[in-house]
Amino acid sequence: MLRSVSVKNAIRDAVEIFQFDQWIRFYFAVEKDGQLRIEIPEERMLEIEKSHPVLHRFADLVNDAPLDYKRSQDNVCSFVAARLDGEKYEPTVLPQVFDDAKFKVEMYLFNVWLKMHEPHLDEGYMDFDGWMEMYEGWNSLDEVKEYRTKLMESGADPQIPACGTAQ
Repeated sequence: MLRSVSVKNAIRDAVEIFQFDQWIRFYFAVEKDGQLRIEIPEERMLEIEKSHPVLHRFADLVNDAPLDYKRSQDNVCSFVAARLDGEKYEPTVLPQVFDDAKFKVEMYLFNVWLKMHEPHLDEGYMDFDGWMEMYEGWNSLDEVKEYRTKLMESGADPQIPACGTAQ
């Protein structure tokens, strides 16, 4: 099997998994018996399976499970590693992703978007495609493009969750 060496594509794929995790936690985190859990209704799981079969595997992994920051980060990082590292991309690619400024800036901007749009997103359920469409619309604004360029040029290191990778 031919595996890609494209860091750019690996960044895009990894960012999508992180974004999907944020979406799941936004809509499906519930408090039960004093503990946060992910509970995705069966109908939503079927929708995810139909629209995003690869990401459905992640949803299945975290569904009906306790939720905390460390577990969430471990789940995302494990899924990224299992789906991308060595399977879709050469083993040398993924360690480069998490250190790449484009990955860090993309995750930072997604979190900025999420905080800015939280009241609107809270108004009602929106599927993952709807989220991404809304994000892409915001992302295409000139002000956002200029801000992204400034972040990339500044060399600043936006603080985002990272995955440790074994080399």
